[in-house]
Amino acid sequence: MTIPDGVTVSIKARVVIVNGPRGKITKDMSHLNVDMRCMTQIDKKSGAKSNVIRIRMWFGSYKQKCQVKTVHTLLDTMINGVREGVQYKMRLVYAHFPINANIAKDGSFVELKNFLGGRQVKKVVMQPGCKVRLGTDVKDELIFEGIDKEAVSLGCAQLCQACSIGTKDERKFLDGVFVSERTVI
Repeated sequence: MTIPDGVTVSIKARVVIVNGPRGKITKDMSHLNVDMRCMTQIDKKSGAKSNVIRIRMWFGSYKQKCQVKTVHTLLDTMINGVREGVQYKMRLVYAHFPINANIAKDGSFVELKNFLGGRQVKKVVMQPGCKVRLGTDVKDELIFEGIDKEAVSLGCAQLCQACSIGTKDERKFLDGVFVSERTVI
């Protein structure tokens, strides 16, 4: 896997630290039985040097070998996050009772009120590295931003799951908070 310019990756004891223009992400991958090493690769034709990460596994069965591609994908999303950032947009959907969303000034949590006319306040706290704000262009839109795709998508999933309709018929009660768009910042 090639490391792009402007991004530095350090690996020690399967703890990966990725630094980039937008920030730093640290991820512990010690539970995965793979060998990761930062190396310098020289192109044989042009003689240009490039930084790469070598991911490999020794004597693995089929299911264990799948961890190599998993680590590759995790590193790829970490590198894309520190270079471009991650942005998810969610829409508040309701038929009768309008859903009220209160967001902290620092974007650390979201509170939903009046979901299906209920009095219960549903509060979802964001992970470190994820911020939420109200959309300015579209009514009833929440925008989640951060550099760690895992933290941003987890915040969206927790908010979506907090608005469950319970035992009601999901064909008739279509209310909730749903992801409408996944982009880069």
